[in-house]
Amino acid sequence: MERSGTGSSPHGLAGPDGPGAPSEPGAPSEPGAPGESGAPGEAGGLPLPLLPGFREMAIRRMSAERRRLVGELADQRRSAGLSQTEVAARMGTSQSAVARLEAGDADVRASTLERYAAAIGSQITWQLRS
Repeated sequence: MERSGTGSSPHGLAGPDGPGAPSEPGAPSEPGAPGESGAPGEAGGLPLPLLPGFREMAIRRMSAERRRLVGELADQRRSAGLSQTEVAARMGTSQSAVARLEAGDADVRASTLERYAAAIGSQITWQLRS
C-alpha cells in the first residue's frame, strides 16, 4: 500500500508544512527544537544527576511506612468489630482484595487506602517530611 507524501514523521507522512512539521495543530514539536526544555526528567535539556541506590532506599522506606499504616488500619477494623467482608462491601470490592491489602504485600494506591479508612470510619491525613 502506498502512502501519499513522504517525510520525517514516524508513519512516513509529512505535516501540512512539509517534512518535520507537526501533522496536527497543537501537536508537540520534536524534542530538542529551539525553545524546548528537552526530554522529560531533564532540566533545560541537561540530564539530571543520578543518585545511586536512591530508588531502592525510597522503595524500602515507603514500603515500611505503608505496611505500618496498613497494620494500624487493620487493627482499627478489628477494634471496630468489622469483618473483612463488611469492609469489602462498604468499599465496593471483594473480601479477598481486603485480605490482600491487609497482608501488606501489594503496592496499594493512596486512594484505595483512603477508601479502606473511610470504610472503617477513619480518615488518613498526609504529611510531607524532609
